Amino acid sequence: MSAIPSNQQEPKRPWYKEPWTWFLIILPFTSVTAAVYMISTFNTHNVEMVVDDYYKKGKAINQELGRIKLAKSYGLSAIMRVEQGKILLDVNKNAQAPELAALSISFYHSTLSKRDFQVMATQRANGLFQADASQLSDGNWQVTVEPHDKSWKIQHRITVPLKGEQILIPR
Repeated sequence: MSAIPSNQQEPKRPWYKEPWTWFLIILPFTSVTAAVYMISTFNTHNVEMVVDDYYKKGKAINQELGRIKLAKSYGLSAIMRVEQGKILLDVNKNAQAPELAALSISFYHSTLSKRDFQVMATQRANGLFQADASQLSDGNWQVTVEPHDKSWKIQHRITVPLKGEQILIPR
């Protein structure tokens, strides 16, 4: 039996061969990598629903409600359908409502503001309003129908593709 003398110790391993060293290096490296990934994701996918000035936005909402009430007092409603790449609107109104030559129709996508668009609908000889539907894609849309002077508005939520006709009423 040979005994190891007490004055001789086992040779020390280099630091890069120690598992605890790598464990301590990987922890902060992982958190930094995750932080960089999250920051880059947040920068490329901005949240667009945040409003800076809530007071002004609240005042604007009150004005919008007045426009909807005016549309209700005129007895306005519209029947919307999409045929052969055209949006057709049949607007119903009472005698108090002003005559209309053209309407502005705005489409706001529920989640993707890049898809939002606006078209001008002109009145045909048969009384229907017609606009181009080439930008309209499948999905959930908030539709706003307004005259040029923006005195009233009809706002309604629709799902495209439309199944037949969609009735738009001021809400």
